[in-house]
Amino acid sequence: AIGDRAMQLFLPMLFWYALLETAKLAVFSSSASEPGSVLQCLKDSAGTYWFIWAAFVSFLLVKILSIFNRRSPWILFVSVILVALAPVTFSISPLIRYTFPFFCLGFSFAQSREWWTSITRSHKPLLITFLSIAALVCFLAWRKDTYIYNNLALVHDVQSAKNVLLMLLGSAAASAIVIVLVLQCWKVGRSNRVTRFISVELGQSTLLLYLM
Repeated sequence: AIGDRAMQLFLPMLFWYALLETAKLAVFSSSASEPGSVLQCLKDSAGTYWFIWAAFVSFLLVKILSIFNRRSPWILFVSVILVALAPVTFSISPLIRYTFPFFCLGFSFAQSREWWTSITRSHKPLLITFLSIAALVCFLAWRKDTYIYNNLALVHDVQSAKNVLLMLLGSAAASAIVIVLVLQCWKVGRSNRVTRFISVELGQSTLLLYLM
């Protein structure tokens, strides 16, 4: 499973990165043999495609946890707390820590889809209204220090705790609203052959991350 996910995520990433780097070399005539160019390429690929690395690391962690306990959701909850409290700030590690809770949430939903569907179906209008209001309030309260790039998901005082909490709540509420909109668009456009090909055929191999 880990090998399949690595091929699914990294192969398209390496293809596009090589294509863009070739275009840069052709336009700017940079020498690929400059000292540190290989290390710089690794840094660039990590920074530019951080969301792919974050998805893969999150998948890896969840897969390792599922080996020890396949059913209990508590081990995922504890792992989210531990990862969130880890004071690691080098490279893209803060972005991975930011992504991991959302990955675990999606994984939990997938494991108990019928249960969540039965709950959301009966309270769907109320839930959408609440999430819309929450997303709007978070948007109005959003500030420069709310971005993960600036706060690094570190809590060291009351203000930083507010920024991190606002970031997570706002992101979760906005993501839920977008998911609802995407599902509605899918219901309308799923009869179209082109839409089905892009969503089902391509989405199963290379576009899965972007569709999520």
